[in-house]
Amino acid sequence: MPITLINSFTVPPDKEEAFLVAWRGTIDHFATAPGFIRARLHRNTGLNDTTFRYVNVALWEDADAYRAVFRNFTPAGQRIPGVKAYPGLFETYLEVSPARRHPES
Repeated sequence: MPITLINSFTVPPDKEEAFLVAWRGTIDHFATAPGFIRARLHRNTGLNDTTFRYVNVALWEDADAYRAVFRNFTPAGQRIPGVKAYPGLFETYLEVSPARRHPES
């Protein structure tokens, strides 16, 4: 079953460029890994809560594929002072779209 990584980042303004370079290098590595499907990096627009400057949402074939990518690899962003990541793996629990309303409980 596909698994979604949602990784929120606090990034000091003076570390933003270093973070983006590191993220690109990390995603280039992940993109070659078995089980990687896609990723999107979202930047906070500044509206409402600005705690997290960036949020990475990535889709993997399963949790094992995601965990395997870290064998012998440490994301570069983890070495940037002041940058902190808050990753979590999620499975789809409920999906709602205009054509498909949520089922009754």
